[in-house]
Amino acid sequence: MRQIIRVPLKRQALLQGQVSVRNAGHERKMVIIPTKFEWTQFKNDLHFYILLGLVPMGLLITYANMVVGPAELSEIPEGYEPKEYEYYQSPIKRWLAKYIFEEPMKNYERSLHTLHVEAERRYWNLLYKKVKVLMQDRLDYRGWYWVDADKSVMDMQKDYKDVHTVVVVVVVVVVVVVVVVVVVYIL
Repeated sequence: MRQIIRVPLKRQALLQGQVSVRNAGHERKMVIIPTKFEWTQFKNDLHFYILLGLVPMGLLITYANMVVGPAELSEIPEGYEPKEYEYYQSPIKRWLAKYIFEEPMKNYERSLHTLHVEAERRYWNLLYKKVKVLMQDRLDYRGWYWVDADKSVMDMQKDYKDVHTVVVVVVVVVVVVVVVVVVVYIL
């Protein structure tokens, strides 16, 4: 039986007398130009996000206008007060007014509250200034001898008095019981 020896292709070609020839030519084939990667990436991203955003929105708008359609005026039943968003004609505007934007009445009340808070702050500032002026005019003010009250000290004194009265009551009851027991035992 004959044994087959496997040789790598390059060595086998050399053994058979074959030589690889490169016919590449003499000109440079790879021309060096500025990169277009950023521009291509930008175009790809732009097309992707346009298709991702505008196409579904276009389909939604078409569906809302074709199937749901614009609102029509009708009589309001007795005792029913329409909501703010029910006054819009387009279904998309109604949805936006209902779920996205705030009601104008809520904004109005919020601005009224802000005005009220500012007016109250102004009132107290004017009153504080008036008190300062009157204290300076009448020479009636807190001087170096004034000591502010400390609420924590007052609370501790109150707690001490409560605990102390409970202890005194318990001691008095124990003394009375002991005296009664001694008197009963002696008699």
